[in-house]
Amino acid sequence: MRRVILLIIDGLGDRPSPSLKWLTPLQAAEIPNMDLMAAKGLLGMQYPIAPGIPPGSDSGHLSIFGYDLDREYPGRGVFEALSEGVVSVGVIFRANFSTVREENGKLVVVDRRAGRIEGEDAFSLSSELKELYLLNGEVKAKFLHTLEHRGFLILEGEGLSSLVTDVDPHEEGYYVLEPEPIDDKAVKTVEAVREFLLISYRILKDHEVNRKRIAEGKLPANFILLRGASSPTKLEPFSLRWGFKPAAVAAGPMYKGIARALGFEVFHPPGATGLPDSDFSSKIRKALDLLEEFDFIYVHMKGTDVASHNKDPEQKVRVLERIDLALEPLTDPPEDLLVVITGDHATPCSLGKHSGDPVPVLFYGKGLPKDDSSNFHELDAQVGGLGWFTGSSMMRLILNYSDRALEYGLRPFPRPRDYIPKIEMLNPLRL
Repeated sequence: MRRVILLIIDGLGDRPSPSLKWLTPLQAAEIPNMDLMAAKGLLGMQYPIAPGIPPGSDSGHLSIFGYDLDREYPGRGVFEALSEGVVSVGVIFRANFSTVREENGKLVVVDRRAGRIEGEDAFSLSSELKELYLLNGEVKAKFLHTLEHRGFLILEGEGLSSLVTDVDPHEEGYYVLEPEPIDDKAVKTVEAVREFLLISYRILKDHEVNRKRIAEGKLPANFILLRGASSPTKLEPFSLRWGFKPAAVAAGPMYKGIARALGFEVFHPPGATGLPDSDFSSKIRKALDLLEEFDFIYVHMKGTDVASHNKDPEQKVRVLERIDLALEPLTDPPEDLLVVITGDHATPCSLGKHSGDPVPVLFYGKGLPKDDSSNFHELDAQVGGLGWFTGSSMMRLILNYSDRALEYGLRPFPRPRDYIPKIEMLNPLRL
């Protein structure tokens, strides 16, 4: 059986860019290591959820890891909280510092990320919101900052529900949305959310940090956009579902959070930032070191998605080239290692947001089949030997090419869907 390194390059898929002479960033980038693996491996295209459905990073990951989004998706907020080791009994939202302007008594979103605010500015503003009491003290609100513009909000109190619509319109130039209850149980939550939004806006809009940012020509972080309401949930551990001992190498908050939710041991190596300047080589070195103890290593690279959201295909090319340099140690893998490279969703630079486009996939290892593809990009992947599939099939393909798949119809385990191939995990008959 093979050990596995699964590299997820965030927002990997793209469309042709006029500034790249109508090539995609993958086509335009000089990526000799990924091209070498493509020439000796198998390529394909995967829709992380389904054709035409834009995944979130959380839903894309869950699907690729083999979880049923209809039954098991808890909402994004819980993953953001778990990234900081926070386990709450309340309702948890993903939160963005953002820039809004007033227009006819309403708020229009100018920038959903407040110019990607970071550092002391973000920490100073978040400290003003770390603890607020809402609805005459019935609900406690706690805001915590994580990375750049990102954070999460926890609401604690009796009678709260996570069945609340997003406030974030997910587009600039649109009004901030009124929170709405999805069912009657969420009415109190909506009232608390609305009060938090108004109070936090009053605190932030005239804060000295924002006055300073405006004077320096920067966007103020004067509003908190909320989305992905969720409640704490317990997901079946990845190890039980698929039979691996998993570890994660990541820096971005959400990615560490989803790994923790699935029972991965999480590692954040030196120099890893979750941004385009991240030390990608440090992540790959850590992944290789972890193979001594773990047999499934998930490695996340975020910088490509940041470049795509910035609508900067040239930056995305540069990030891809730096990632490729870091992958040189994987081009000559041990015989018992399967390397899988893909993305959790497409983020076309022309759109600056996630799309429902498919994402290239590469399977590589000594002794594995190869196809006629010679380069790692969208066009070669479209005709690769893996074909086209949805993200929900990814783990079954990984089991197959890591030589762990069970023949259909065999039922040595209590639940056939678990696919646990390790002999030490079986329950032997006692004589």
